[in-house]
Amino acid sequence: MQSAQRRRVFVVLLGVLAVLVVLAGLRGGLDFAKHETDMLHLVDIVLRLEAGQGIHQDFMTPLGLWSVAPFAGLKAAGLGLGAALKWGQIGLAAVLLLPVWYVGVSRMRTPWLAAAFGAVVLLTAAGMVYGGTNEKLSLSMHYNRWSWAIVFLPLGLVALPAERPVLGAVFWVEALIIGVAMAALTLVKVTYFVAFAPAVIAGLLLRGQGRLLGASVLVGLAVLAVQTLVSGVAFWQGYIADLLAVAVSDVRPQPGRGWAQIVLSPAYAAGTLLAVGSVLWLRSKLAGNPTGLVLALILPGAIYVSYQNYGNDPFWLVLWGFVLLALALETGARPLQFGGAIALALIAPVAINIGVSPLRHVIQPASAFSPLLPEHADLRGVTARFDTIAAQWPLGELDGDCKLASGAVGYMRAMAQTLEEEGFAGERVYAAGLFNPFWLLADLKPLQGGAPWYYGGLSGIEDASLFVLPECNIRPEFKELVMREITARGIKLVPVFQDEQMAVYRPQLP
Repeated sequence: MQSAQRRRVFVVLLGVLAVLVVLAGLRGGLDFAKHETDMLHLVDIVLRLEAGQGIHQDFMTPLGLWSVAPFAGLKAAGLGLGAALKWGQIGLAAVLLLPVWYVGVSRMRTPWLAAAFGAVVLLTAAGMVYGGTNEKLSLSMHYNRWSWAIVFLPLGLVALPAERPVLGAVFWVEALIIGVAMAALTLVKVTYFVAFAPAVIAGLLLRGQGRLLGASVLVGLAVLAVQTLVSGVAFWQGYIADLLAVAVSDVRPQPGRGWAQIVLSPAYAAGTLLAVGSVLWLRSKLAGNPTGLVLALILPGAIYVSYQNYGNDPFWLVLWGFVLLALALETGARPLQFGGAIALALIAPVAINIGVSPLRHVIQPASAFSPLLPEHADLRGVTARFDTIAAQWPLGELDGDCKLASGAVGYMRAMAQTLEEEGFAGERVYAAGLFNPFWLLADLKPLQGGAPWYYGGLSGIEDASLFVLPECNIRPEFKELVMREITARGIKLVPVFQDEQMAVYRPQLP
């Protein structure tokens, strides 16, 4: 690609980023329309960090620090909570601008394909839906989108051959991109690192880039060393402990479909067959090009990540499509053109949903939204979803396990306000159920060592002065798991208050 073409690609990507900035500036704060409990989970972590708590030390989560640090940093700098969440995403897109430009112009063969690849990565980073085809907006599971945007950089570099020799300054540019990206995955969502590191390592070795692999490892280790200097060794000890606790928990083995469904169910079989078929074609027709082997190594990790992610979107098809199209331009092979186009068509509904979500945020009717938290008026959700509380009982029996079908925010607000009114202000609450945001909703305090989301165990129970057993729960089975843990540990619960919404106890540890 000529210098003038490279400059044009950069101008296009800069234009994409400028449009994202303008759209973000046209509407103050952040308005979301679904997944209120996930947003409370995110807010819980961000506000704890802003208050000076240490992730993996003062509270438990399997998410990495970098998945929330941009939000917490902007909030601490003075932005409103909603603005910090929104501009944190724009900040990531800005950070990715130069790396994705380089990957595009060095691997994608033509300006239009390089620009399209870069635009997809930037829009993925700044999108306002997790994926799927539901158009309602939310930053729920944003870390999955971020990880896809980041991992496309090193995977693009190893899956496709470079147009120019990787020497001199180019060598260190690629080492920086690969090393920093893989370190970032470790600190955003480690699942992506585990899933794709084998393909990155093997891909570099297959291309005879052992020196580049060594340099990339050094860069990645340097990034992690800097994080260690900032956060201390205890940060890593806590992070590993949190990851192990989630890995052995029975609470969340996977958030969606099972393995067989992800690979061969009607919704996914076309993508799987396309991937396997393209690998076989590359190995038979272009045996001297290692791309086929690299893609074969990427596929298991891609399926594993889709299996782990909420919604199970096969977003890896985006990269697959661009790789096949780039190879088609290099070799003139029409089957690769068709394969690349089909891959992008299969994932187009999800990609388009993410890509146009910043525009949808601007045109949402403001009258439908109200603040999620009174102290943070620029983070707003749909009022009707907050206030419409509905519960379900099995077989219609009122003495069974009550499942909260809607209105979780309103239900938790009511419980938190009742606790405050009944004289429990300033106490630390452990709630049996999916998550524990009571301190956000009333004059209560966060649990030291608590978990914003339930992953099993009794995280933070030692610091709790109150134990709340809600009558209704989003996941009633989690309430039962908590009570089994309480019994197993010999914790006594002394009743202090009860109404139709909850029972409140003083926990007495053995």
